[in-house]
Amino acid sequence: MHMIDKHTQRKLPPITSMFRATGFTLAEILIALVLNAFILLALISIFSSNISHINKSTNSDTLNQQLESAMQLMANDIRRAGYWGNAQSDVNTGVNNNPFMTANTDLTINGGGNCILFSYDYNSDGSAPAISNAYDDERYGYRVSNQTLQARPPGAAYDCAAGNSAWENVTNPGIVNITNLSFTLNSSTVPVGATTKKLLIRSVDISITGQLVSDASVTKTLTQHVRILNDKYVP
Repeated sequence: MHMIDKHTQRKLPPITSMFRATGFTLAEILIALVLNAFILLALISIFSSNISHINKSTNSDTLNQQLESAMQLMANDIRRAGYWGNAQSDVNTGVNNNPFMTANTDLTINGGGNCILFSYDYNSDGSAPAISNAYDDERYGYRVSNQTLQARPPGAAYDCAAGNSAWENVTNPGIVNITNLSFTLNSSTVPVGATTKKLLIRSVDISITGQLVSDASVTKTLTQHVRILNDKYVP
């Protein structure tokens, strides 16, 4: 149906044609869909990247927590090596009767450098007890075995070569692989008076490296210098 403009007597286009003129062409709709698809893909990519970054950060925090806890445990323990509750009894005697600094109890590091053994007077009673799993036998050790940090429990073999099941896991092997553990013993001597007697001042450098089991690309190395508080008197 046509309309007539009464003032100009000009014939106007049909009403249906007027409505069609205000719509979009098929080409325009397709272009709009393509642009929306690109925007959606960009948003998905940004979202995915953010999720990946969050996961990486969470994994890194998990690894840091495991390694820092392990390092703190070892450092605090090793620092006490050689402590003896009766040390004052040796003052001015010219001898060293410390039972925690004998050939069988003194701090030692194995040839590979990944295991340390030491002892100290935990209960300050002045004596080194026999090895037993019934009480704290005051002999300690740390090593890496099957990519797991382990600690010697009371009663276990006081030996770096003890079976895997003899020592207890410190780190969780389902979460972290310990790819490297090393202990380095440092020592210097201080003369005592005008004699050949001396004090042996010792420290241990610890380095531990771990990676996540679920993502080997997440790795971390921690190092710490530990001063042994109990100097060794060498007559």
